[in-house]
Amino acid sequence: MPRPDPRHAPGPHPGVVPAFSRRRALVGGGRGLLALALVGTTAAACGATGPDEPDLLEAELSAARADSELAAAAAKAAPPEIAPALLEVSAERARHATALVEELARAAGKPTPTPGAQTAAPSTIASATSAPPPRVQDVVAALRHSGENAAKLAPTLSGYRSGLMGSIAAACTTAWTVGLSPAQRPQ
Repeated sequence: MPRPDPRHAPGPHPGVVPAFSRRRALVGGGRGLLALALVGTTAAACGATGPDEPDLLEAELSAARADSELAAAAAKAAPPEIAPALLEVSAERARHATALVEELARAAGKPTPTPGAQTAAPSTIASATSAPPPRVQDVVAALRHSGENAAKLAPTLSGYRSGLMGSIAAACTTAWTVGLSPAQRPQ
């Protein structure tokens, strides 16, 4: 009887699968990474705020409303050549407020408010009758601040919210750098 060659001999127990193999370790590790990725994505999609914390977009909504009012008030006292740009900034920031109200309602699982009530907020600018009207430079400073805040917030969010903040940041930056750039001159 010929003797089998030891180089071609089966493992220690033919037909028995070891309890721990390299393939099982790789498959198990892959499943663990997938589960970790799903948990991370789910946590990010749920938002960083807890049930008692205000939504991060609330501050952006307040800024959009305030910027809209500020630009409208500045347009009333601005020279005729810059007033249309200020009115467009006011309308654009009002549209931002509308989009933010809609997103906040969606996230809260509430119906979207009616169009007239979406951007309604108490006016702080109109009530200050003894104060001088805002200047174009005030609008530029507010837009710069709003654009910077939105740009900082965008990468911390995900999906639509991130895109919304990116759009708002771009619009604010464009408004003050392009739309109101002639206003940089002293009045």
